[in-house]
Amino acid sequence: MGYDFCKLRKNHDALHECNGCQVIGTMFEKRREIESKRFNNPRALKAVFHKSLEELRICANKCATCRVLYRAIWLRQITKEEADRLQILPGHIWAQLPPSQQGSASDFNQSLLTIGVGDTLQDHTIAEVSCTRQQGTPSVNLCAERTHSAVNAEVNGWLRICHETHIECRNLARSRRNPTNLIFINPTSGMLRLVEGSKINHVPYVALSYTWGLELATEDEKANIKAAATKEKNSHQRREGFPMAGLPGTILDAIRLTLSIGLRYIWIDQICIVPPVDWNEEASKMDEVYGNSYLTLATCSSMKATEQIPYFREAWRYKTGACRLYSGHWLTNVDMLLNEIRLRSTLFTRAWTLQEERLTPRMLYVCGQRMYWSCSVTQQVETGQNGGLPRLQGPDRFAWMRHPQSFLRACRRQDLAALHEQWLELVKAYVKRNTFKVSDRFPAIMGLAVLYLGPYTDENEEVRGQEYLAGLWRHTFAQDLSWSVQSPGASERRLDSVAPTWSWASIPVCSDIETQNMVEPTSDFALLEDSRLGSGGDFDKASKVVKRGAEIKSVTVRGRFRRLLAKTSMGREWSSIVPWHNAKGEFDFSGCISEFIHAQNLSTGQLVAYEPHKQEIVAQLDYLLPEKGYWDVLSGSDLKELACLQIGRSSMLLLRPYRTQGGYGYQDGHSSSKYQRVGICNSVHNSFFVAAPLETIVLV
Repeated sequence: MGYDFCKLRKNHDALHECNGCQVIGTMFEKRREIESKRFNNPRALKAVFHKSLEELRICANKCATCRVLYRAIWLRQITKEEADRLQILPGHIWAQLPPSQQGSASDFNQSLLTIGVGDTLQDHTIAEVSCTRQQGTPSVNLCAERTHSAVNAEVNGWLRICHETHIECRNLARSRRNPTNLIFINPTSGMLRLVEGSKINHVPYVALSYTWGLELATEDEKANIKAAATKEKNSHQRREGFPMAGLPGTILDAIRLTLSIGLRYIWIDQICIVPPVDWNEEASKMDEVYGNSYLTLATCSSMKATEQIPYFREAWRYKTGACRLYSGHWLTNVDMLLNEIRLRSTLFTRAWTLQEERLTPRMLYVCGQRMYWSCSVTQQVETGQNGGLPRLQGPDRFAWMRHPQSFLRACRRQDLAALHEQWLELVKAYVKRNTFKVSDRFPAIMGLAVLYLGPYTDENEEVRGQEYLAGLWRHTFAQDLSWSVQSPGASERRLDSVAPTWSWASIPVCSDIETQNMVEPTSDFALLEDSRLGSGGDFDKASKVVKRGAEIKSVTVRGRFRRLLAKTSMGREWSSIVPWHNAKGEFDFSGCISEFIHAQNLSTGQLVAYEPHKQEIVAQLDYLLPEKGYWDVLSGSDLKELACLQIGRSSMLLLRPYRTQGGYGYQDGHSSSKYQRVGICNSVHNSFFVAAPLETIVLV
């Protein structure tokens, strides 16, 4: 039969406590014993306290401590898929207690108890519980049913307070224009109707941020998702009226949630973007679609559009109260911070949702177990008391993340330096995200680019003095060129059909890049590309400037230009210049001190060029070179053909000649040659370009 973890007894607070929770209390006693010894070896203590999640659930019906631990596990389940996976995860439920922070029994006031599940081969840490010597914050007990009136009341409270008292949030709206189309929800019949936004007065509406999840869907689910889209053949019928029945689960629940908070209009991309309108045309209006919304609804609980938002929230199955172990430690659940939700939710691995979040003044995050709120003034988590209860938060490991409304605030304040810094951060976050179609690379960030141009627009909403160049900006072009990859990929994954090689948009999706490399300007570098603003005599709206900028494939520039390697440079093995025992990452050229040499690290993409008695050049390649040094079989271009273009005092691009059918390079009327970017160096020594001539070239 084994040990009976579920056997109950009354503790000193007259509450039921099972044998499993007695095991956890024993861990605290054991830790105190270990750390009271003079020569102790502080270590984490770990013990199994239930045989399975199901056993823990059953025991939680009577054991007060198990209820806290059971809730802790479920509070961590953001998506439906996570919840489903948890229930089939094999193995025992265990607890781990870290050493006291100062390694002594005197530091015995607070600990974070880790809860996990797994067998001896693989463990999964899934929750944390606060353990303190003093009774902590009161327990929060929410309604398990997501649609309960108390849940809606709390959300409505957040909305009401924001709209009535947050002037800053109201001032972040883009305009009082409605989207091109909206869905009207008839609260009596439940029927839907597609309406033209321009034919009705400005109305409060919800904008939906969700994921289609086509890559995760079955064939039947894909058919259901695609059937939800408005097409030319059914658009007339939808303007007359159509039922909710048959819509994908996420969309259906979003419509119901909109009704439950008292609103009648919702914008959903699939239904509201009506052919033959070009999708990219509508993408350029996302700054207004989300910026003018009364509320944006982020369905963090869904990984695909067919998944319904969970109705029953398992974390709140049992009510919890103050409870403590026999060791004297009080147990309290720790709130998951909104930033962790944003980082872990599948929704925010999707490229489109970056701008959907950053363009909206108010965001409601619907997770599997709880609701979260963010506006420019405040952030809230559902407590059942409209924010009235104190909350226990764990250490903020995600404090580095920007506030969701920070980009909106920077645009309104028109601090151009801060705005550009945030743009670079957005690009870094954006490139990490996935998109189902690579052709969405520019459209999915177009709304943010339009918003960026806000400080550069005049009273007629026309852009003056700034230009969008394939994801980069004219005023900060050198800085924007200096992005670098964290880990290079295969060159065949480069998105040549999407963007030129000098743009971050050519990097494969889900890549890590650094965008905030310091570039000290040099007067020798200049962007010679004529401005396209005002071509034809008129200046342009921001959306037109961004759409046109996304189509740019080349730019003409001038700067100091030279070859990277001397003609006599010899290739060496990486290991020959990097001693295995060198922890500082220094290079050893003592064996070739008077030679011209180069070496590449075939795993990290680092490329080193050394000239006798000079500081070496250490560059980062955007893509890995095959071992023979050839970029690809067709071009035959090798390391000896790499050129360098100075873009800052200590920054340069690595380039290779653009090969056409006629050979390397391309000559035009200005005797300019075409080059493709292949890497970057942001630590060039001062003398490297001293004798280099000024050249005019075309970057493609």
